[in-house]
Amino acid sequence: MTATPQDAFLSLNGFRLHYLDWGGEGQPTVLMVHGLTRQAHAFDGLAARLAGRYRCLAIDVRGRGESEWTPPETYHYRQYTDDVAAFADALGLERFHYVGTSMGGHIGMHLAARQPERFLSLVLNDIAPETAQGGSTRIQQFVSGTPARLPSFEACVERETERFPWTAHLPRAELEAAVRHQVRRHEDGSWAMKYDPQIIRGRLTDPEARRQAGELMWQGFRALRVPILLVLGAITDLVDPAVVRAMQEAQPTMRVATVPGVGHAPSLNEPEAVAALAVHFG
Repeated sequence: MTATPQDAFLSLNGFRLHYLDWGGEGQPTVLMVHGLTRQAHAFDGLAARLAGRYRCLAIDVRGRGESEWTPPETYHYRQYTDDVAAFADALGLERFHYVGTSMGGHIGMHLAARQPERFLSLVLNDIAPETAQGGSTRIQQFVSGTPARLPSFEACVERETERFPWTAHLPRAELEAAVRHQVRRHEDGSWAMKYDPQIIRGRLTDPEARRQAGELMWQGFRALRVPILLVLGAITDLVDPAVVRAMQEAQPTMRVATVPGVGHAPSLNEPEAVAALAVHFG
């Protein structure tokens, strides 16, 4: 058990997957899966708080972080869900608590549609079985417009605060720490984000495909008989209040925690999120 994670790799489904392991083998497992352009270190704060009572594992989804880039046609939810299931199988994780931010939450609901019995609990960070089209389009446009290279680390930080303007008030050191694991420096001195630009091709833009994916995620969400926590940014543009109400009707015991002044998505280190997660994990 340690508050400093160990880097580890697994070869599965034809690629090399990177993950972080905070130790605690034999304790209940918390499996954490990040959002579209993020990576495993996005959960460092949460894992540090849980380490000692849980085995915390956070993966880099294919094409992100230190995981291998794969052909563009593999960047879709069915493959991501296959990867998470294969990861759990490889580590012998029969059951686990699942924390998913944005895309990671969608993967979790897809997995729940297949294997609801594996879940001990579910945390959805600013995501629902249905996503608001406006927010989804904004993310796609921003990611598509990200330059292949940025001239400096400072430019990377500025790019992130442009995408997440509510973070601009945070201390500079905190901003830099949040960005450091998301970027890579090249030999010529330029910097790039740690994800394959082709991941955007996996975004569902066809209305029928979105409808079918939504139905599958609703199926997974409704199938669960475990504690569920929904964390929302108060100014999110990805989760519609009407969908939250439908989620509460489908899962009446679901708890909702709202983080004021934050959009998509909370870091899970805000006081309101910390308090809600402390209750959820006991």
